[in-house]
Amino acid sequence: MKTRTASVDIVYNGATVNTQMADDEGEIVYTDPASGEADTIDIHMNDRASQWMTAWMPTQGDTMEATIRADNWDAEGDNRKLPCGFFVLDDFQFSGWPRQGTISGLSTPSDGAFKETQRSKTWENITIEEIGKEVAARAGIALVWDIEGDPVTLKSVEQSEQSDCDFYADLCDTYGYAMKVYAQKLVVFDREAYKEKDPVGKVSEADIISWSWHKVLAGTYTGGEYTYSDPATEEDVVAIVGTGTRILKKSGKADSQADAQRKIQAAVNSANHSAVTLTITMTGNALWVASQCITVTGLGKLSGKYYIDIIAHNIGQGYEMTLELSLVESMTEEVVLDAIERLVAVGVISTPAYWEQHYKDVLYLDGLLLNMASRIKTNLGGTSITDVPAAIDVLTCTGVINSPKYWTSKYTTLTWLGQLIINAANALTE
Repeated sequence: MKTRTASVDIVYNGATVNTQMADDEGEIVYTDPASGEADTIDIHMNDRASQWMTAWMPTQGDTMEATIRADNWDAEGDNRKLPCGFFVLDDFQFSGWPRQGTISGLSTPSDGAFKETQRSKTWENITIEEIGKEVAARAGIALVWDIEGDPVTLKSVEQSEQSDCDFYADLCDTYGYAMKVYAQKLVVFDREAYKEKDPVGKVSEADIISWSWHKVLAGTYTGGEYTYSDPATEEDVVAIVGTGTRILKKSGKADSQADAQRKIQAAVNSANHSAVTLTITMTGNALWVASQCITVTGLGKLSGKYYIDIIAHNIGQGYEMTLELSLVESMTEEVVLDAIERLVAVGVISTPAYWEQHYKDVLYLDGLLLNMASRIKTNLGGTSITDVPAAIDVLTCTGVINSPKYWTSKYTTLTWLGQLIINAANALTE
């Protein structure tokens, strides 16, 4: 079988330079954020022939395009490409000895005015999409509008001494839209709608090189209130979304009740988005991009469906990537089915179809299956546990169960649940 390889095709100022750079490359890092920041590329090279310090010395306005290639990746002939897009080089560093350099670029339009030129303008009776078309055209790029539903028309909005990039990014954020520049296109999409899409792949425990998880309650909300002055009556009006005790309160301008509700819902969604985050380093995958969802399994109750906020692809001696993720849903069906598969593998379950069909029949059974799969990595082959109360004691002592009274009252409500509990306890007992 052919060896898997990873490389990056580089087009520099319109010319392919892969052959010339073959002896120079040390490491290439492509960072792909879903929104809010520009894509970046950093090329760390060994300038043995002094080419980059002389004939190829970068100058302002130089451009680069890059494509990640992963050949024979999961099998011979499994060749993948990930277009990284178009970059304007913005930072160059060189050092010695030996001669080394770093060239960095941003995915901004080649017309620097998009990010640099400050403008003031009053936009009136115009949709957010129409504003996007105008600022994109001014930057010499196309607008990709991936928002469903009726257009949002604004009566009046001020651009006051802001670049088109900053102004439009703030406007999109106010209404819950995500914006990024990619491959000479201005892309606008609905992050909440993207989070509803099916996962594009799965990360298992065996795939993960390292990981860290974080959960925060401060700054998360169950609803929101937006206070604004009615343009017609000049009286204060409060628009409300959601319920509960953790209410985000904001005030500002709004064209109507519906406009205020859109703004406060966007603010609540934004505040809640990264309440639970997971960072994973794993072998690279040239099929995934930021803004997609994946399923993470094998991390117990940390498992679930996650949205990809940022991917950093690192191609050097090998190909690894670091994913920054936000939790969408913890106890997904795929996570539970993965737990059942792992319990089959260690001999705790012999009839997976039964548990796939019935795991929703008892409240918290999905969590019990997940706890069992996380704790039982190998089956110790015990046979001494023959009754459910003794089995529940074992599972409580080993941290699989934290509510023994509940399972003592529930194990008879599903035909084979008692036997499952006994099997799991014996797997943990020699």
